[in-house]
Amino acid sequence: MSSDAIPTSSLDTSLRFDAVDLVGRTGSHRHVERTVPAPAREAGSIAMQVPEGDDITVAVELESVVEGIYVHGTATALLTGECSRCLDPVEQDVSARLDELFMFPEKVKAEDREDSVLLEADEVNLGPLVRDAIAMEAEDRPLCREDCPGLCGHCGFRMEEDPSHHHEFVDDRFAALKGLFDTEEPAQKDEQN
Repeated sequence: MSSDAIPTSSLDTSLRFDAVDLVGRTGSHRHVERTVPAPAREAGSIAMQVPEGDDITVAVELESVVEGIYVHGTATALLTGECSRCLDPVEQDVSARLDELFMFPEKVKAEDREDSVLLEADEVNLGPLVRDAIAMEAEDRPLCREDCPGLCGHCGFRMEEDPSHHHEFVDDRFAALKGLFDTEEPAQKDEQN
């Protein structure tokens, strides 16, 4: 996927690395590390995200290969969100693996450009790669703990406070049959006989 299609964010500008010293020098490499503030949370997206302004640390190796610049390393961050059952705050430490080949534009056929990540003006833009890698590591249904009982589906009551909390509901379609199954009436009739 071309990085042109991804909207620009602060990660796109702060995680650009100049690779001019590696271009055309197959086998040469350079280690880079950078800690950047997380951009604003994206509304309506994944449940767990890095809070705006918190640190995202990127440590990668840039390596020159025949086809382009190969990038491998990690992005680490602390994600926050809500428990998917009780809505309590939860945290998740992530260390996302980064692994991408930024192709030299002249090495990519026109029909393959849409599926390739291209080197742009001798720069490697790790913003989209870091954003996607962290999103892939994020819990999609985070829990505060494995046995979290959650909230009552009818009234929102915290089930942890009273595990026996429940509601009596009679389906309107069967309301007329409710009296047929009362066990007290037949017992009373037997006692009278």
